[in-house]
Amino acid sequence: MKQIKFCLFLLFIASAVNSFSEPVGAVFVPQRQFDDVEYLIATSMLDSAGITYYVFSENDDTCWGMTGFNTLPYASADSVGNLPMDFLLIIGGTGITYCADDKRLHSIISRADSSAVPITAAGFAPVLLMKSSMLRGREINFVRNKMTQSLVEEYGVKFKSEALVISENLITSPSSQFVRYYITELLRKVNEASSSKGE
Repeated sequence: MKQIKFCLFLLFIASAVNSFSEPVGAVFVPQRQFDDVEYLIATSMLDSAGITYYVFSENDDTCWGMTGFNTLPYASADSVGNLPMDFLLIIGGTGITYCADDKRLHSIISRADSSAVPITAAGFAPVLLMKSSMLRGREINFVRNKMTQSLVEEYGVKFKSEALVISENLITSPSSQFVRYYITELLRKVNEASSSKGE
């Protein structure tokens, strides 16, 4: 059943890419303890804007949210490699700490960054940006605690204390309470990139 679902999803993505040439984004959700409130608001905003996206996680099993909501991802990190990615939204939550060292995720983030597509991360999610070693002096913001502070020192992160920090293609925030602000900025960047492609 999972193989059939994934094949249908690939056909949907191929149709979106070939027929409409519209942007297709990737939304990463940690397998457990993801910020489900952030996820629900963010995906609702993407849906309202008519943006095509797929949800992926470490594997293709159910993802469990911090307040009880769960979702089934369309794809696993292993199968994202050949899928389109015009933006990357990393959903936060304490579950990020369980997958922060996942090399597959680091590779996906590096791919998105090397293509200069918008990457959005808030709360704990920027930990994945640090661990993937792709910041190269760019400023970010994220939740501050003992664990993230040690990463700041380890990776020499440039911390900027603002609700929304935009540094090149990165959009970061210290908390998902600002979700409407950073998704609005993500949509602006996606529409801007889409318009420049169409010219």
